Amino acid sequence: MRHAIASTAAFAALAVFTPVATAADPLLPKPGQVVVDVDRGDVILSADVQIPKGKACIDAYGERIQAFVGTVRADGRSAKMAEYFVFLVDAPAEDVHAGMTKVGCKPKAHMSMADGKERSGWAPAGGPAFLDGDPVALSVFWKQGEKWVERPYESFVTERVMVDGKPVEKPWTPHFVYHGSGAIHKSGTGCIACPCDCPGGLIADNRNPIYDPKPTVKFDTSKAPPTGTAVYIRLRPTVTRE
Repeated sequence: MRHAIASTAAFAALAVFTPVATAADPLLPKPGQVVVDVDRGDVILSADVQIPKGKACIDAYGERIQAFVGTVRADGRSAKMAEYFVFLVDAPAEDVHAGMTKVGCKPKAHMSMADGKERSGWAPAGGPAFLDGDPVALSVFWKQGEKWVERPYESFVTERVMVDGKPVEKPWTPHFVYHGSGAIHKSGTGCIACPCDCPGGLIADNRNPIYDPKPTVKFDTSKAPPTGTAVYIRLRPTVTRE
C-alpha cells in the first residue's frame, strides 16, 4: 500500500511539473496573433526577417531610436518605423501591449514622444527623466532544419564605447524595461524594444535618460537568419509582485 501511495504521489508531482511545451514543440502564435502563456510568464510573437540595408546601425556602428524588432501595424495603421526593423512582427503593437499586461507586466514611468523631447538628456528643466517598468528579457527563436534555435535579442548586436579616447567594442548590455508608452500614448511607431531610452516603443534600454545620450551599436546581420525566415520573439518580464 505504501508503494502504491508513493507511486501515486510521484505521478501526481510529475503531472504538476510537466511543461506546457518543450523545446521541440514550442507554443506558437498563428499569423497576426499573440500567444500569452500566463503560467510561464511569456508573450510570444511571430515575425519575419527583413534586412533594412542602409538604415542606421545595420552592419555599421551608429545611433538610432528605432528598435530592431517591431510590429507591422500600430495605432490602427501601418507602423511608422516598420522599414527599420530586422524582425518584423505581424501582430499590432496594441496586441503586444495587451499580452504583456495579461502576464502582469507593469509600466512604472511612461511618456509621449513630444513630452520626451522636452525632457531629453541629463540636464533638462526638472532634471533627467527615465522610462521605467518591469525588466524584460527578449529572445528570438526559429526552426533550423529539424531543431529549434533560440538566441538572446542582444546577441545580434555589439556596442562601442570610448575608453581613453579610443573606441572599444563590447557586448551589448541593455537594461530593458517595459514602459508601454508607444501603446499608451499612441505613438504609431510599432517599435517593441528600442536601443535607447525612447518613449516611442514599448520596451526601452534605460541606462541613460530619455533620448540622449544614445548608445553606439551595430546589428550584425550575419548572426540573423536569412531574409524571409519565419522567426518568433519571446518576451519574458520579471513581474513585480507586491
